Amino acid sequence: MMDRPQNWQPMNLAAIQQRLTWLQQQPDGIIFCQDSGVHYVAVTKDRSHIKLSLVEKVNRQTDLLQSVFDFNHPLHLVSEYTQAMMLGLVWQSQPQRIYIAGFGGGRIPLVLHHYLPDTVIECADVDPIAIEAATKCFGVKLDDRLSVTIQDGREYLEQQKSDTQYDIIMIDVAFGNGYFPHRLSTKEFYQICEKHLSSEGVVVANMLQRDQFYAEKIKTFQSVFSQVCVCPWKDINTVLIGSNSAILEKNEIVARAKYLQDGYQFSFPLTERAREVKLGTELAESVPNLYRSQILHDDSPPAGYFDCWLF
Repeated sequence: MMDRPQNWQPMNLAAIQQRLTWLQQQPDGIIFCQDSGVHYVAVTKDRSHIKLSLVEKVNRQTDLLQSVFDFNHPLHLVSEYTQAMMLGLVWQSQPQRIYIAGFGGGRIPLVLHHYLPDTVIECADVDPIAIEAATKCFGVKLDDRLSVTIQDGREYLEQQKSDTQYDIIMIDVAFGNGYFPHRLSTKEFYQICEKHLSSEGVVVANMLQRDQFYAEKIKTFQSVFSQVCVCPWKDINTVLIGSNSAILEKNEIVARAKYLQDGYQFSFPLTERAREVKLGTELAESVPNLYRSQILHDDSPPAGYFDCWLF
């Protein structure tokens, strides 16, 4: 464990707020915009809300939202799907090591870094411009416990030593247009995740419900993990939670979430997200065609998977 001063969290919150003070002086509108491959990475200010988006070059009207936060409440997770991603703590309340594929505005890494002062958080993202935007506009500061590698999320995991283990692995690589990289959707990928999980570890993945292969991706996830839960948000996102540790019943998941909520005094309703979790037959009934869906494999992407101009 690392030696942090007892008042580290108040000091850290003050440091985050200090890094964000310049935003208060900015007029509403675009405060950051840089070219990044097929997109522009744009950060927009609307009163106290800061939004990171990808704007497609061929269609400037697109607004693929990646991250949003309120600089008056930097530790509050605005998006309900990001709140649901924090349910990984139900399975691993004191993780020593976390891996996150996908960084965006760095909202989840920043919050985990603050509340878990003894946890090392490793992230991978393919977009250096988004990381620049996160450190400039979202209060993120990289240090000895929070790192980002510019690399494909699967490649990073594959290149870790065989004995490298994480207590929580998070996969948050979906684009706002619905695309989710095939190489991070397959049984082989989730087997790599499982190989690098600690014995009580958990994998948490963000999915988009309008994904044409939504059911296939849940079925694939179920093929690797003995317990799978889903936490759907409206008709937009679903957070998948998978573990091969002891099976938790719904009431235990809610009770543990409440314990975390009370202990950490999160400003977002983690207990409410836990109550929305579906598992077992409730999960199966919530996903049309789940039983008839195919498991996704590296060497056989389904027809139409790449029917997107971006890829």
